[in-house]
Amino acid sequence: MKSPLLVGDIGGTHARFALYQGGADGNGDLHLHRTLTASAHPTFDDAIRAYLETVAIDSASLIGGGFAVAAPLDGGVVRFTNSPWSFVGSELQATLKLSRLTVINDFEALALRVPGLSNEEMLTLRSGKRESRSAKLVLGPGTGLGVAGIVPRRQDGGLWQAVPGEGGHVSFAPSDDFEFDLLRFLHARYGRVSVERVLCGDGLAAIHQFLLSRAGVSDLRAITAAAVTTQALAGERLARESVLRFLAALGSFAGDCALMYAARGGVYIGGGIVPRFVSLLEESELLDRFNDKGRMSPWVSQIPLHLLTDERSALRGVAMAVS
Repeated sequence: MKSPLLVGDIGGTHARFALYQGGADGNGDLHLHRTLTASAHPTFDDAIRAYLETVAIDSASLIGGGFAVAAPLDGGVVRFTNSPWSFVGSELQATLKLSRLTVINDFEALALRVPGLSNEEMLTLRSGKRESRSAKLVLGPGTGLGVAGIVPRRQDGGLWQAVPGEGGHVSFAPSDDFEFDLLRFLHARYGRVSVERVLCGDGLAAIHQFLLSRAGVSDLRAITAAAVTTQALAGERLARESVLRFLAALGSFAGDCALMYAARGGVYIGGGIVPRFVSLLEESELLDRFNDKGRMSPWVSQIPLHLLTDERSALRGVAMAVS
C-alpha cells in the first residue's frame, strides 16, 4: 500500500481506524478498517499503537493522519467528554512521526461527508423537499449526543463549510407529561439536565429505569443500553416502550435543531444507537415529533430526513479534512 493516510473516528465507547487512499472528496479506498473498544486501552496512544501493530503498519510510512474526536476542541489539547482519554495534538504528531495531523470534532467529520454521501451510506426516512443550496444538519446519539451543520459557501452549493457545535449539551425540553416527569427524575440525579442526559446510551438506560419506577419497582437495577435494545427487539414491553420514548424525544430535538440551522437541505441522523432500531422507527413518533413545531410545522415537515447506516462515513469525512 503506497503512502496512506491514517484516519480515526474516536468516540467514548469505540475507536475506529482505517488507512485511506484517494482524493479529497472522501470517495477513495478505506483499507484495514478496525474497531477497538476504548475501555480496553488506557490511553489514546495505546489504542493507536494497538491498531498499527494489528495491521502491521509503521507510522513512519504514513503521509499524514486525521482523527474525528467526540470532544470539544480547545487549542491543541483534546479531552474526551465521555472517556478518560486525552492527548495533545502536537505531541501525538511527533510521536507518530507524521508530517501532518488534523483533529476535528466527530460530527464535524460527518457533516463534511454529508454533501457527498452515497445511497449505500444512508436510509431515507422521508424524501421531503430538498433545497440543494440550503444548510444541512447531522446529529445523533451514541455514548454522547453530537450535532453539527454544514452550509454552502457559494450560491451554487459547490463548496461547503462545516459548523461544529456542542448542541447535545443544551437543556432538555420536555414535550409531554411523561417527559416532564422524566425531567424531574433526572434532575434529582444530576441537577441540570442536558438533552444528552436523555439522548445517549446512558439516557436510554435511564428512560428504562424511569419506566420501572413508574411501574412500582423500587430496586432500579442497573441495565445497559445494549441490554435494553436487545430486550426491545425481542418484544419485552418496558424495553420496547423505552426505545419508542427515546425515539420520540430524538424527533423533537432533531426538529428543534433543524429550525436553528434552517436545515432545508436535509437532516441526517448518525451515531451508534439509532441504526439498531430500524425495525421500530415506523411505529415510533420520531417523524410526528420532528414535525410538531407549532406555526413552523408546515415548514419543518418538508425537510428530508435520513439515517446514516455506514459507520465509515466519519472516516471519509476525516480524510476530506486532511486531504
